[in-house]
Amino acid sequence: MDVVEANPEDWERPPFELTQDDKYFYARGTIDNKFGIAQLTSTFIRLKKEGFVPNRDLIIAFSGDEESGMTTTRMLANERPDLAEAEFALNSDAGGGALDKDGNAITYRIQAAEKTYATWELAFTNPGGHSSRPRPDNAIYDLSDAINRIQAHRFPVRWSDMTREYFRVTGNNLGGELGEAMIRFADNPDDREAADRLAVESSYVGTTRTTCVVTMLSAGHAENALPQSATASVNCRIFPGVSVAEIEATLKSVVGNPAASWTLLTDAVESPISELREDVSAAVAKAVHGRYPDIPIVAYMESGGTDGMHFRRAGIPTWAVSGHFMNPDEMYAHGLNERVPIKTFYDALDHWSIILRELAGD
Repeated sequence: MDVVEANPEDWERPPFELTQDDKYFYARGTIDNKFGIAQLTSTFIRLKKEGFVPNRDLIIAFSGDEESGMTTTRMLANERPDLAEAEFALNSDAGGGALDKDGNAITYRIQAAEKTYATWELAFTNPGGHSSRPRPDNAIYDLSDAINRIQAHRFPVRWSDMTREYFRVTGNNLGGELGEAMIRFADNPDDREAADRLAVESSYVGTTRTTCVVTMLSAGHAENALPQSATASVNCRIFPGVSVAEIEATLKSVVGNPAASWTLLTDAVESPISELREDVSAAVAKAVHGRYPDIPIVAYMESGGTDGMHFRRAGIPTWAVSGHFMNPDEMYAHGLNERVPIKTFYDALDHWSIILRELAGD
């Protein structure tokens, strides 16, 4: 369920077998998103066993291909009349609380928007030839130059009222030099120094601008032959309000090589912001403040992508409200040795139960 591949040879532990030490559960998907699947499943079982009868329909919808095209989600959002009548949707695949390095709760975030996901194949072709007779032009060298240019490019700073408020609240609670940069950015997004400081933080750079990164490479066909082709996958997370066509034009300009071939590989879905509603916010606040009293709750934009984009686009307001609390620097989703604090998992078991009872109870 919503789990990317993992190469067992690269991991310190078997990626598809749950293991643990005294602090963490380890396995691919422990955060993204077997965490949410386990929490929702256990909550619905618990509510049934406790005899809870909701005053409205509660529909639990799992889709297994969030990481591979979201075909199932598109069907659920666009071809199911019963789901089309939903007043709103709650998503387990984003949101959640942030802890500092000492384990203190900083904020809880409700995901109310997300960036547009788009991937291009960048390709160069060449007649090739014998490796003992190098040509002045080379597909791999052309691709290498293009990659370096993409790496060096920084897209312009973008913001919305929601992202500025997110940085203001987070900065006030985080404190220190990074927190100060967040507050300065919130007060003035044109503050170049503050924006540059946030740009080196992988946990926060996506909230300040569009990002594009090379994620896969393929080149050549034999060690003793000049390459006839060289390709790279360029994955972009596009700030809401910026079109896919605009980003493609920018990438072409950055690379500056007319020989480059660009092919959009994804059906990019642009989705609106879901403005918070009072009853949902109150239910989430009750669940969160039962664990961490008085921490601020703030709406934010996800730098990644979730199934929520399709429901929002179909007219169903969607908020992601995961029960996990973690240090953002320990978020290893999609990476090596993915893990979740054991305390976070067990502390979260009441999270969804409280929210659903508040929203669907008498």
